[in-house]
Amino acid sequence: MIFSICIFLITISSCNNASYEDINILFTTDVHCGIDDNLGYSSLKAYKNYLEKNNKYVTLVDSGDAIQGNMIGSVSKGKYIINIMNEVGYDMMTLGNHEFDYGVDALGEAIELFNGDVLSCNIKYTGNGNDKLKDVKPYKIMEYGKTKIGFVGITTPTTAIESNPENFKENGEYVYSFTNDTLDQYYSCVQDNIDLCYENGCKYVILLSHIGYGDNYKDYGAIDLIKNLSNVSAVLDGHSHKSIECSYYKDKDDLYVPLCNAGTKLNEFGKLVITQKGNITISLINKFDGKDSFVDEIISNYNEEINSIGNKVVAKSDIDLKITDSDGIRIVRCRETQIGNLISDAYRLTTGANIGIVNGGGIRANINSGDITYADLQSVHPFGNKIIVVEATGAQISDYLEFCSRYTQSEYKDSLGPIGEFGGFASVSGLRYSINTSITSSVEENENKEFIRVSGQRRVSNIEVLENGIYNPLNLEKTYTIASHDFLLLSGGDGCNMFVNNNLIFDTQLLDYEVLISYIMDYLHGDLGLKYSNIENRIIIL
Repeated sequence: MIFSICIFLITISSCNNASYEDINILFTTDVHCGIDDNLGYSSLKAYKNYLEKNNKYVTLVDSGDAIQGNMIGSVSKGKYIINIMNEVGYDMMTLGNHEFDYGVDALGEAIELFNGDVLSCNIKYTGNGNDKLKDVKPYKIMEYGKTKIGFVGITTPTTAIESNPENFKENGEYVYSFTNDTLDQYYSCVQDNIDLCYENGCKYVILLSHIGYGDNYKDYGAIDLIKNLSNVSAVLDGHSHKSIECSYYKDKDDLYVPLCNAGTKLNEFGKLVITQKGNITISLINKFDGKDSFVDEIISNYNEEINSIGNKVVAKSDIDLKITDSDGIRIVRCRETQIGNLISDAYRLTTGANIGIVNGGGIRANINSGDITYADLQSVHPFGNKIIVVEATGAQISDYLEFCSRYTQSEYKDSLGPIGEFGGFASVSGLRYSINTSITSSVEENENKEFIRVSGQRRVSNIEVLENGIYNPLNLEKTYTIASHDFLLLSGGDGCNMFVNNNLIFDTQLLDYEVLISYIMDYLHGDLGLKYSNIENRIIIL
């Protein structure tokens, strides 16, 4: 398919030259429950209404991670978000990895509520029970007059380790997979569905994907996928939380394909227009003052309900604890941070374990100075994982740190954005270690990106455990106690499966944010600045 592409950033004043017969496709990415953040769903609905007054064809789609991110998602298990999306008028959404965080049962119920079509071509069910995702379609063909457009949904193949792995099992066995046995299988699955769209008369095929942009998503990500496909008209991608007007990458046939991402939390939304002449223009809309009164009312009612729960002040802080640096790079996924130290300390000290660990991807929001509410801390830990303590050998701990540090680089960003980022990166308490980034990782993984072994030289060294106030070298044969959440220790989250069969010695029955609240209130008495104004060199990057 050959067409011309024009890219430009617009505000509302530049949108008045479209033809009535043009095809307008609005898209959002990684909203993460940001119902009234930035532009918000109300302005999106108002803009959609504006377009529909002057255009025959308007479609609204989402690229995943819409229903999880703060209290409104966790309290309703995504259903309140789906209700809002229905009112805004979404036609399609693809499933992101965090759509699964409330479990497959809850996701199935949310899908039933959604008025549009839910897409993902690479989700496979192999169990003998009830497939809760049976209503998910691989693609959707829309007709705009005589023109047909295919929308193919794609969910990141790493979903089974980025959400709770137990969500994808029946009787202890995986029954949901994401076509990730081999890269060829993954690429072929997507290509087969693209081809089916063309066989059914489509003139264009758009990938509605949640797979990620950049080096951190190599192989399964959008760039490598494009390189291994043919006849893709455009890719509207989520997962990486980036704002990308458009980047161009050559496909299998050496033709350029536009790749776009509309950021996160509705800081903008995108618009792809296919003109009557077949030209494609893609823009990001970051300013629109209109509001939709009915959507405002729905959001207001939900916020009132949630605020009654979440506005209780549980502590105060005189410092900010950030998951990002000043450029917005998520350093909690590649470096020691104050907030990572705080949370891992909370796990260790409230349970009495030798070691506390927390994955960077499990820390989702900042703790800002001033009053700290229940909602603030639940936003830090929106998944509601349970805190437990298990026994582990020093050898298993060494393997864990090696696995979690395999992507870490000497620098964590370049001119294009983050490098070496990994959601499983370990923040630690009662432990310290060094990462020699000049050593290539020798970690071996299975097809699900789960740990198998370390086969060569290790990049993690100088591992020491805090014992009786003194750091001593990690004893590979000794048994230690580790506190973390069940996602990591029992379910092997982020591929860290080295602890899943270990002896469970303490189940707190407390959720992660409840333990964090307890630590801040009872141990720190609300004074975060005394201990967490600076990092403590628990993790040294060489």
